[in-house]
Amino acid sequence: MILCPTLHFQMGSVSGFSVLLTTIFVYVLFAILLLWRRKRNCVPLPPGPPGWPIIGNLFQLGRKPNESLFALSKRYGPLMTLSLGMKTTVIVSSPEMAKEFLRTHDHVFAGRVQTQASTTLSHHKSSIVVGEYGPRWQTLRRISSTQLITTKMLQSLHHLRRDEVSRMTRTILEMEGKRVNIPHMVFCTGVNVITNMIWSRSLVDPNSEGSREFQDTLAMIMKIGGTPNVADIFPFLAFIDPQGLRRRLAKHLHKIHKLLDVFINDRMEGLGPERRADDKDFLDVLLELRGDDMTLTDIRAIIYDLIVAGSETTSTALEWVMAELICNPHSMKRVQEELKEVVGYNRQVEESDIGKLPYLQAVMKEGFRLHPPLPLLIPHRAESRCEIDGYMIPKHSEVIVNVWAMGRDPAIWKDPSKFLPERFLESENSNKDFKGRDFDLIPFGSGRRICMGLPLANRMVYLILGSLLHSFEWNLPDGQSELDMRDTFGVTLKKEVDLHLLPTPRLPHHLYL
Repeated sequence: MILCPTLHFQMGSVSGFSVLLTTIFVYVLFAILLLWRRKRNCVPLPPGPPGWPIIGNLFQLGRKPNESLFALSKRYGPLMTLSLGMKTTVIVSSPEMAKEFLRTHDHVFAGRVQTQASTTLSHHKSSIVVGEYGPRWQTLRRISSTQLITTKMLQSLHHLRRDEVSRMTRTILEMEGKRVNIPHMVFCTGVNVITNMIWSRSLVDPNSEGSREFQDTLAMIMKIGGTPNVADIFPFLAFIDPQGLRRRLAKHLHKIHKLLDVFINDRMEGLGPERRADDKDFLDVLLELRGDDMTLTDIRAIIYDLIVAGSETTSTALEWVMAELICNPHSMKRVQEELKEVVGYNRQVEESDIGKLPYLQAVMKEGFRLHPPLPLLIPHRAESRCEIDGYMIPKHSEVIVNVWAMGRDPAIWKDPSKFLPERFLESENSNKDFKGRDFDLIPFGSGRRICMGLPLANRMVYLILGSLLHSFEWNLPDGQSELDMRDTFGVTLKKEVDLHLLPTPRLPHHLYL
């Protein structure tokens, strides 16, 4: 998955006086045309802060746009317009407005803003995550949702997820007395859960250098994809790639593509692990669907999207939840007591236990509320003009849904800055979930652009979290009295400092083997 929301911007140097003059001319012309269009529309744009000539509101966003946009929305309202370079951008900051865009007018805002990053190696042509909305995307999405990520398919492969999570707890047991890098461990587990479901084989060993290299490669892709690109702000500069971002991104993508092609080609040649004829995995299903509507390039793109989305967002979300539980020992104690009562000390957690663990579910929901992995989701694009709440949303405008702001809004949540899983046990919130129906809790989006892997993520996050908490007691390393809870903004909202914890087994030794 390649994401590149154009949010904060630091001016890069572009040599040549002629380029500078051309830039100024283009933006003066753009400003004139923008003013003319606004006056021409009888229905106004949503309100917003005044911006600078040419660059608009770019410099008002700072290093943490999710927070800056939240502050601006308090003044200008839950529907706000910004000018980010040559783009008209609409910011959505309330559940009511999110519902208008993602459900009521879902068909209008199903587009994606195509950036230099998303179009690298033509990834957008086959990607369900960042692909342009249209017949081609609809076909790929329909195939994936009806043939691939179905309840039946996910259920049939539950043993693969269970085995990989058991491997995780066994690996952690061997590290007793040593610090565990929680995001790395969860990242590797997430990748291996997904690749076991895709091609019945684990991809990385958490203790190997290869796993670090793979994680670093994906991290670099996410970093480059989230770096503000001069060529997105000044489209006429795209052909020279002034920052070299497209060239660097292509290099890392080629490395991942080469790896994925090995597994795909092995399966086509009948190589790989021995399995029963009726024991199909995701790759079997994808290859059976191969044809005009599903090419090998499409298959690789779908696998890539699943691996990147599942590993990055899962590790980010679970790292935050574990950090919050360390900071809130009463919540940690309560969730472990629930696990003791429901699961007991004579076995590991199973997916079938999740429905009987309401406090564990509340802990995960509270984590998503406070720390949504994608704080601004993936930007949408208006496919046509649309009037919402008395305002005109122009065709091709960018739409950003600030789910981070909705999770921190005191008008929506009581004591929004506190980690209080109990709020999801109260009657007014007890039936809320993060599956796209409750618009004050949509970390995976909603509507036809909702995350394709949500059904899988719904199973993975609970199983991994429950296993970590049931199998081990967790403490800060010696000499560390408190956690650094600062975050760093990017495609995902990650902890600035990786979470390292010391594990102590809670179960009989044989249950880890």
